[in-house]
Amino acid sequence: MISFLSNWIEQIAMAVIIVSIFELILPNGNLKKYIKVVLGIYVIFCLISPFVNGSNLYHLGDIDLEQYVENASQNETIVNQESMDARLQELYIEQLEKDIENKVEEKGYTLYQCNIDADLNTTSDNPGIHKIDLTLTKKQTAIVEIEKIEIGANTTNETANTTEEVNQLKEELANDYEINQDFIQIKIK
Repeated sequence: MISFLSNWIEQIAMAVIIVSIFELILPNGNLKKYIKVVLGIYVIFCLISPFVNGSNLYHLGDIDLEQYVENASQNETIVNQESMDARLQELYIEQLEKDIENKVEEKGYTLYQCNIDADLNTTSDNPGIHKIDLTLTKKQTAIVEIEKIEIGANTTNETANTTEEVNQLKEELANDYEINQDFIQIKIK
């Protein structure tokens, strides 16, 4: 079938090339329109000759197109579904990272690094989000208030505030993505 089509296409291409060369060579005159008609008939003959030629008669009814199309579509569906699933998982994780970045920025932090371990294939043994590792940095504000520094003062208040903010962020992320807080690790850089 493929050899038949390739031979047929080669024959048509040669006919078109020959006709183009003849049209370039032909002088202008009364005979030009008659020669163009003959060349057109030649191209038409090249188009239909495989179906008319007695020795190479090819019956279109002999082709089992349904089986060919069915086999081709099954193979394409399997390959396309796998590649589509992989691409969907990539897109989901990218969107998840953007969403986390927005939530982190609302809390006054900048997302330095985000690693997400997730399996979205529902047929796998353990689908879902397995781990989210975040590394954050505190946002720098343009206007910095200078605080009075006391020597020997206790600085645990700032650390406690940061820990509380991190715990709130963990809780918020866990609720939004419906996962356990233990799956979320946040480090402040």
